Amino acid sequence: MNYYFLFVQGLDIVAWLFILFSYYRKNTNKILVFQIIATSFFILHYYLLGAYSGVFICLLEEIRDYLYYKTDKDKYLFFGSIPFVIGIGMLSYHNLFDLLPIFSTLIDGCSLTYGKRVVLFGSIVSYSLWVIYDFCVLSYTGMITDFLVVLSNIGILFYEINKSLFSKLCSIIFTPFFCIFVYYYIRK
Repeated sequence: MNYYFLFVQGLDIVAWLFILFSYYRKNTNKILVFQIIATSFFILHYYLLGAYSGVFICLLEEIRDYLYYKTDKDKYLFFGSIPFVIGIGMLSYHNLFDLLPIFSTLIDGCSLTYGKRVVLFGSIVSYSLWVIYDFCVLSYTGMITDFLVVLSNIGILFYEINKSLFSKLCSIIFTPFFCIFVYYYIRK
């Protein structure tokens, strides 16, 4: 393995860190800012791998996410981007795997027009498609990191859906430890 290949794989890791932290933000606009930064790294990563379908889709996603961030017209932007996504698909199509980023961006774009739970669910589906694409274009760190984003978002979605269950579990688990801790220090 040469240094060039390792550098290209490293760009994906930097992008992944921005993506991972984006889903821990409290609102959709903050998620979008982190994703815009991450997408810049993804564009360079796929360009250096020669995966042009990934490059064009990432570029379109970056423009779309920026417009989502700047306006309140998310649904109009999503529907307006569909012809561009189809055009990019037609221009960059070489095999069936080139369609995966196209389906991914349609799912991701649609989910970003809704609330946090839908964004999380859409990202799970979207990143699952990217895992397959990454394997096909030799983006091994992309495959691993996209899979980790899927797992992370499943955990966040589970937490969002089950906040009351999560807090009850914490109180059941941590209350005895807290009582023992307090008792031990009061006794001194």
